[in-house]
Amino acid sequence: MRNKLLRMFILLFLIHPFLICGQNDDNVYNKFYQRVKENEEYIGFFAAEEKFITNISDEYISARREFFIGVRECEEDPEKFIEPFVDFCKSNNIIKGEYEEDWERVLTILSYELYANKPIFEFSADNISEFRNIIFAEYPNKKLALDLFLPKQPIEKPIPCIVCIHGGGWRVNRRIWFEPFAKYLASKGFAAATIDYRLLPAVKIIDCVYDSKASVRWIRANAKKYGIDPDWIGVIGASAGAQLAALLGTTADVSELEGTGGNLDVSSSVQAVVGIATPGFNLKTSENFAKEFGLTLYELMQVSPYENISSTSAPICLIHGTVDKTVDPQNSQDIYDKYKEAGVFAELKWIQDKDHGFYEGTDIAIKMASKFFTSQFESYRDDLK
Repeated sequence: MRNKLLRMFILLFLIHPFLICGQNDDNVYNKFYQRVKENEEYIGFFAAEEKFITNISDEYISARREFFIGVRECEEDPEKFIEPFVDFCKSNNIIKGEYEEDWERVLTILSYELYANKPIFEFSADNISEFRNIIFAEYPNKKLALDLFLPKQPIEKPIPCIVCIHGGGWRVNRRIWFEPFAKYLASKGFAAATIDYRLLPAVKIIDCVYDSKASVRWIRANAKKYGIDPDWIGVIGASAGAQLAALLGTTADVSELEGTGGNLDVSSSVQAVVGIATPGFNLKTSENFAKEFGLTLYELMQVSPYENISSTSAPICLIHGTVDKTVDPQNSQDIYDKYKEAGVFAELKWIQDKDHGFYEGTDIAIKMASKFFTSQFESYRDDLK
């Protein structure tokens, strides 16, 4: 009897990790399933599943489970989980050919909206306060949130605020990706906010513009509550986020770019811009981009930082790797040259022998940006004296 109990104990001990693993997978799946349901109005997954999938079999449920868990735990581009799930549906003939593209689009929206993501590098400081998940824009099927970081020391005079806009081809990443930048700026005495914006293919690039402008309007409308100077808001972005940041600096209060995200009686102007690897969208060199994203030349001009530069544009600091293969360095050169022609302050800093992602995993770019914002704010203060 004793030997039998001992064997049972050993058997339970050996299979216990697998039981725990299965339970953990169940928890991950169930929690993610609930998140998908909560975002159904925006993503439309279950409506698409009902319309496109002809047989919700046990095999399909298992494939969906694997897809959900993969997306939930993915910290980088979740594309690798979409294709196998689509292939499963095709190979099992449970999706009609005319629906394949629509189904993949829904899976892409779900993946980009709900995957885990991670910061571009690790940064922590004990001299900042955090205000999380603040809703700054509301649409019929979507609410957008920001995280706000403030210096801990008492704020005697209103301080400038920097809006931090993540990159990712207007398709991937969340506000957590740029959180180290915001925390760094807050540790140096700025207020700083990381923002989410709606992503392609659920929306168009102009909707990303609407969202970035809504974040500036919200900060300005709520500046007094957080000790922020409403007359001095800066913005920093990288890659796609740099396009949004630069456009904020060149299209202050342009009504057709404001959108409907709230606080429409408040200005969306910014007082300084840092663009890291900035797409300029010069119409003469961006025809391929327009075709890739299905934009007319007029639509491209609307969202082009380069085409909107004028004498009223905000001062800008451009930082670009000299061997960038994703966003041609000529983009930053073009913006810089046109700024100079318009008589507006601009800096162009080259990072020698570095490709597109030189700002990931390092604080090199945010240190340069912090110095620029500090000098611009000090100049602003001097002008008030």
